[in-house]
Amino acid sequence: MVRMISPIVKRGSRVKTGKGFSLGELKEVDLNPGEARHLGVPVDQRRSTSYPENVESLKGWVAEARREGFRTPKVKHSSKGPKGRAFRGLTSSGKKMRALGK
Repeated sequence: MVRMISPIVKRGSRVKTGKGFSLGELKEVDLNPGEARHLGVPVDQRRSTSYPENVESLKGWVAEARREGFRTPKVKHSSKGPKGRAFRGLTSSGKKMRALGK
């Protein structure tokens, strides 16, 4: 199983883990943001910097993930809301139901 990956971000003299890879780093590895998210690579579209360390770690990770066939499961979205009664308090049908009239 492929481990999850996170980039490094340099801020002055500090080095910390980032929220996602920049679009420039993904472009250097020949990935678009959709493919990256499908492989489970976090993408931060606000970042504009590109670090060689991130590119090298991403190249190795993507090669290993493609070799093992690693893919994140697709999120299932439901088009229906939760079951139950809708609130009919101040609507016209609610007033009729409670015999409040006009």
